[in-house]
Amino acid sequence: MMQRSEEERFYMTCRAAYLSVFRSSLVNMTSKDQLCSVLQQAGRNPSQKALDKYWPPGTKKLHFDDFCEILKKEKAAEPDQLMRIFKKFDANCDGYISHEELSRILTSSGEKMLPKEVDEIFSLADVNKDGKLDYAEIGRLVIGQNGIMSTPAVSCVIRKIKAIGGIILTASHNPGGPNGDFGIKFNISSGGPAPEGITDKIFQISKSLQEYHICPELKVDLSIIGKQTFEVDTFKPFTVEIVDSVESYAEMLRDIFDFAALKALLSGPNHINVRLDAMHGVVGPYVKKIVCEELGSPANSAVNCVPSEDFGGHHPDPNLTYAADLVNTMKGGEYDLGAAFDGDGDRNMVLGKHGFFVNPSDSVAVIGANITSIPYFQKTGVKGLARSMPTSGALDNVAKALKMPLYETPTGWKFFGNLMDAGKLSLCGEESFGTGSDHIREKDGLWAVLAWLSILATRKQSVEDIMKDHWQKFGRNFFTRYDYEEVDSDAANKMIDHLQTTMSDKAFLGQKFSSGDKTYQVEKADNFEYTDPVDGSVSKGQGLRIIFSDGSRIIFRLSGTGSAGATIRLYIDSYEKDPQKIYQDPQVNLVKSYPFFHKIFVLPLHILLQKNIYLFIHSFILSF
Repeated sequence: MMQRSEEERFYMTCRAAYLSVFRSSLVNMTSKDQLCSVLQQAGRNPSQKALDKYWPPGTKKLHFDDFCEILKKEKAAEPDQLMRIFKKFDANCDGYISHEELSRILTSSGEKMLPKEVDEIFSLADVNKDGKLDYAEIGRLVIGQNGIMSTPAVSCVIRKIKAIGGIILTASHNPGGPNGDFGIKFNISSGGPAPEGITDKIFQISKSLQEYHICPELKVDLSIIGKQTFEVDTFKPFTVEIVDSVESYAEMLRDIFDFAALKALLSGPNHINVRLDAMHGVVGPYVKKIVCEELGSPANSAVNCVPSEDFGGHHPDPNLTYAADLVNTMKGGEYDLGAAFDGDGDRNMVLGKHGFFVNPSDSVAVIGANITSIPYFQKTGVKGLARSMPTSGALDNVAKALKMPLYETPTGWKFFGNLMDAGKLSLCGEESFGTGSDHIREKDGLWAVLAWLSILATRKQSVEDIMKDHWQKFGRNFFTRYDYEEVDSDAANKMIDHLQTTMSDKAFLGQKFSSGDKTYQVEKADNFEYTDPVDGSVSKGQGLRIIFSDGSRIIFRLSGTGSAGATIRLYIDSYEKDPQKIYQDPQVNLVKSYPFFHKIFVLPLHILLQKNIYLFIHSFILSF
């Protein structure tokens, strides 16, 4: 479609407004009321004082050219202002104005209209004849340059421009490409994932759609930063704005971190060496721009930074398995800190020198314990900490020691967002390599790595020394997770039901289990239920928890009970405060700590889970 200049678009607006009142632009206006009508047709809302100025006593007529000059002086109503007005009409806040709502306002307030006149207005505005006016029509679309924008950057931009929401096309941390994963995600105006109430409504509406319209001739150049405006069949032009999302995101981070201190750490006389692997995801340009170009880390410190549709044929999941190249490189001892990011840039893995692995649960705990190393929190204060239920209790130990509020939520970032919007939460994390804060409403991989660099700059210690000091002070949560995928759904459900029945027995509470010199006593056993402290909503059946008196836990979560089978996730979280034991290898520690559990449940599970979960778990329960 042909793009028009500002002057041409303005003239078209003037002419369209004029012709909506008069049959020709050659017809003169002969009254103040006519002037008011044409101005309103052009999207203006003139006051009586303004009309008196444009139509002083003695005025007989005004021409079309006079109207154009007046229109230049009258400021158009801002979209936010119009939205506020429309929302007052929208009695039940569903995003639509019904005939009844419009009629009630227009026939009872201000210059009252006749019901017949309201009917005529409604008939003209209700284009699809569904009996509702959608007042939040989309007129502006913002896209990252070349179609690339990380999930954290999307949240950042939504909040910055006060958009009504954003759509993310992503494979997340799964394999991409023509034969890989592809997902569509909707984020709301807060910048966070849409809650179930909204996604459910979208799904219901999708089932009733009869048709949709496309503009095949609307060609947008995604490589050119700036606005491109198109004339389409709506009451206003459609604007597509291509933005440098890297710069918008970088601007936000400059307000959060001390970039001068980070630059000294990465490129000063006593700089450290880092190795950052973008895994061919969208975060690559962000790493290059911020860490290399702005903070001065050498260009070769960032690898796999060119985004690829299929992530270079790899699985962009930042863990010890799929980021094995980074792990092996770090083992050489050349780099002081290593990090990997997933496909859409919201997950991260942190490594120290010689491949020292920082468990995600420990990562958020260390950031929490050193949170004042980040200038942003020096200004805002710390409102509270939170973790997902399966995540280890390492953050709990920090919250308790520092007397900070701690929230335990179901899995899902939307629960964190609700707490943030209510001013109750500053820092949060989950065991699946996600860490974030209230600067946006998504987990943020690069933010987490800059948080770690800020801690290194403040404490002037290595990653490993910081981690070991943390364990000495707060104790250590040895944590592991087992995933059993594509198991028989019926058998999986029977297993969970039987386990829950056994856990519900009063005799189960208080039982003691010994392992070497350590004894575990069951303090609590339940199916986790969460009541949101903000809106009071209740989320039930979030996972079975066996909690011991020292804070150690065993957790079972069942998901994906569809045609492809079920997934059972098993989490073991063993707390240790003995200084002589906190440096043990996690797997060795857990085997020693839970021999009764490991021998009877974990090892046979690899063999038997696919065949007969029910019989196997029965023998496990009997062992208690």
